[in-house]
Amino acid sequence: MTKQLPKDAKFRMMRKGKTGAAAMPLSPKKAFDAPWHAEVFALAVHLNEGGYFDWPEWAGRFGENLAAAKTAKIGVVEGLDGSDDYYQIWLQTLIELMQEKGLVDAKMLASIKAQWREAYSTTSHGEPVHL
Repeated sequence: MTKQLPKDAKFRMMRKGKTGAAAMPLSPKKAFDAPWHAEVFALAVHLNEGGYFDWPEWAGRFGENLAAAKTAKIGVVEGLDGSDDYYQIWLQTLIELMQEKGLVDAKMLASIKAQWREAYSTTSHGEPVHL
């Protein structure tokens, strides 16, 4: 006796070897490769919802930073891979906007970075890092 797939249309199309949205795998890939990717994304959404910047402003700056990074990487690697490099640019854009809006300054950022570096270097392997 063979198991039958559910009668849902996407399952029928997968069984028939169709492509497209209906042929999505049963277990989708993770949305973010690393926890910090999700965190920096969420922070940008939170600041937008708080009225600190609007999406057109964000998109314009992020697009400029992406274009600059792609230009800088030509001949070094095959462009951006959409993982850490993409979210590094996301973070760079977020920091720039936060500084322009007076939410953080260079001294505060340096202090926070030093605190995280210290916390990271004094945390046992496999344990969560806390400030």
